[in-house]
Amino acid sequence: MTKLTDENVQDIVDTASQGGITYWATQPNDEEFAGLPAGKEYTIIEGTAPHPIFPFDDVREVDSVNYLSKDDVRLAFARLLDPGQEYVNRAIHGYVLDAWRNRDDRGIDTGHIDADAADAIIQIACFDEVRYG
Repeated sequence: MTKLTDENVQDIVDTASQGGITYWATQPNDEEFAGLPAGKEYTIIEGTAPHPIFPFDDVREVDSVNYLSKDDVRLAFARLLDPGQEYVNRAIHGYVLDAWRNRDDRGIDTGHIDADAADAIIQIACFDEVRYG
């Protein structure tokens, strides 16, 4: 997985955090950030934030706190490269394959990884399955 560079991993996480995972994940708080173990780079919180407009939904709910390394994201990407994978539909699988096929000496072509594909990669890295979507 040397073709999936640190920059590629960061691009996938950025795409996920800017729209891919926002329907099932929320921002970590200071305590959750502080709990980041050695060797892990990312804090992914499965849960919901208080609604910004409706006061009846003003509770932050956390289902799980997930700490990921770049290699966790690489492994999830690799799982989606498998022709027999059963995590995602053909369209999302196609985006991952296109990113891999169009790799060069600078890594994969993350331009093919849209919010849906980034979401699936992060879910597989966190849960070893696609729970949402």
